[in-house]
Amino acid sequence: MNPVIPVLDLMISQIVLAAQGDRETYRPVHSKLTQSSQPIDVAKAIFNQTGCDVLYLADIDSFNGANPNWNVYNDLLNAGFGLWIDANWVSGNQYQKITENIQQRERLKIILSSETLANFTDLDLLTKLIELDITPIFSLDKKAGKLFTQPGNLADATSLELVQHAFEKGVREFILLDLASVGTMAGCANSENGFGDLIQEIKQELPEIKITSGGGARHASDIQTLLKLGCEHVLVASAIHQCKLTPDDISDLTAHRQTTQAFTQ
Repeated sequence: MNPVIPVLDLMISQIVLAAQGDRETYRPVHSKLTQSSQPIDVAKAIFNQTGCDVLYLADIDSFNGANPNWNVYNDLLNAGFGLWIDANWVSGNQYQKITENIQQRERLKIILSSETLANFTDLDLLTKLIELDITPIFSLDKKAGKLFTQPGNLADATSLELVQHAFEKGVREFILLDLASVGTMAGCANSENGFGDLIQEIKQELPEIKITSGGGARHASDIQTLLKLGCEHVLVASAIHQCKLTPDDISDLTAHRQTTQAFTQ
């Protein structure tokens, strides 16, 4: 699987360009790949540029109280894309509606993000997803270096404690993301996001898990840095839309990761 996971931020049925987690400023994406901001058009344009057929989809409206956009999810899945869907699955127990609203779940993974959670008991939802035969991903969200959660006892935990609790619930795939770095193209491996040390700490403590990170990637070398730190995948949006990431870059990153994995096995 490709080490690059392109990001689609969905708001009012359009793909928008996320910027530092300030959702009031999000506007329809201006991409060098397509003049459209419709999800299926943007997804196909990204595939034509990168060959990436697994997408991270953040349903921004759901974080603001709307129901999940099932139609868009199904359109993308029916078009052959794999989806990692980040939405507010807690409010209204929306996670319970996944199996009745999404038929093609072979390439579906559901992201439970810390920004939607308040207490440790909310992590039980991860187990419930597994019981529904849905692969969960736990996203540990920060904003300018501070853990991003709803008010509750979850906010008092350390990053490693949250990862350990999610692991105990059966999760083996994690996302580490600082929303303040999203859309900045300022570099996603700088020390400010605080993930370099955390990635290495997690890999030492729980070597079998898979980690995805990103936010601010400018070019292939930023992605390579995160892969060398121990990430399995890197989330990318702006660099793709600005054509800073070429098909050759994607091929080189994929080949390098395969070589590294073969060497370490």
